[in-house]
Amino acid sequence: MEYLGILDGMYTNELEQAKSLAREAGEIMRQYFDGNQEMTIKEDHSPLTIADTKINRLVIERLEAVFPDDGVIGEEESTVEFGMGRIWFCDPIDGTSAFTWGVPTAMFSLALVIDGRPVVGVCYEPMLDKLYWAVAGEGAYCNGRRLSVNTQTLEMGLLGIISDAYRLRHEAPYIDTLIDRHVNLAPFYGAVAKCVRIAEGRLAGYLEEYVSAHDVAASQVIVTEAGGRMTGLDGNEIDYSRPFKGAIVSNGIVHDELVRIVGETLRK
Repeated sequence: MEYLGILDGMYTNELEQAKSLAREAGEIMRQYFDGNQEMTIKEDHSPLTIADTKINRLVIERLEAVFPDDGVIGEEESTVEFGMGRIWFCDPIDGTSAFTWGVPTAMFSLALVIDGRPVVGVCYEPMLDKLYWAVAGEGAYCNGRRLSVNTQTLEMGLLGIISDAYRLRHEAPYIDTLIDRHVNLAPFYGAVAKCVRIAEGRLAGYLEEYVSAHDVAASQVIVTEAGGRMTGLDGNEIDYSRPFKGAIVSNGIVHDELVRIVGETLRK
């Protein structure tokens, strides 16, 4: 995949704004982590907290002020629909369930997508103060340390999966295949938390049928720049100019194998 006009530093301002927003979002997350989160339940039965809405609004207001021609697609609030051009994808708190339970795997995620391709990605884990970022073509970093995926096979490594027990039992047929292969599975909350751990070499891969664009746009830049891969469940490149569901993320070594396993089981 080629990204034009990146190595000349034209995304410096975008990256710095995204990093600043990530730090501010982290302050809001820490503020409400152990306090009154004013939680409600959305139509899809997932939780929503005051921190989610405050962060999403902060992102929209800041980006509208700095980049007035850009759009924002957020999990809780958006200013544009999917399409071409410059669009920021934001998940104010990825892993809100974990956040409400006091489990520190919830993360902020923000990406700049241009014509359907992510070019800047920033993710922040406020409880550990770990800021992950990448610009396409310039490598991936966490707190100044360059990231690199591991070289583990599927049997050697650890594979991130969804944590929802009902979906694992009833809606994820590939799980039985992975168990039969004696793959070490890591079912913990937070798509972003799992993706960045691939980028830093802790997990070999991660797959999920339910993630959307705002969940993985920033992570795609970070994982790819760390030497890994992210595709749709069918193994094809993800087009962020239109809605989608599901992604396979990996160190690259196990990717084709995961695509095959998912494809075989979903066709049954």
